[in-house]
Amino acid sequence: MKKIRLTEVSEAVRAFLNQVLQGDGVEIEDEDGRTRGQFVPHRDPTADEERRADASLERLRKRTGESMRKHGVTEDDVMEAILEDD
Repeated sequence: MKKIRLTEVSEAVRAFLNQVLQGDGVEIEDEDGRTRGQFVPHRDPTADEERRADASLERLRKRTGESMRKHGVTEDDVMEAILEDD
């Protein structure tokens, strides 16, 4: 995927993208109504969202680790199962 800076596009494109960034994004369709592309704005998480996500991941790691130990499964076992079909 190509990356560009807003300063590299025309004023008309910048104005359009600014509108899109204020909303939920845009889906681009061709003349037949088929989706040809999408633009979804990236929003940085707030400090509170990051803190809640970190806490959620820590709870998941703890529960997963406990379950794996209970069942005698190691991370290597999981990786082997994941890579089995490659």
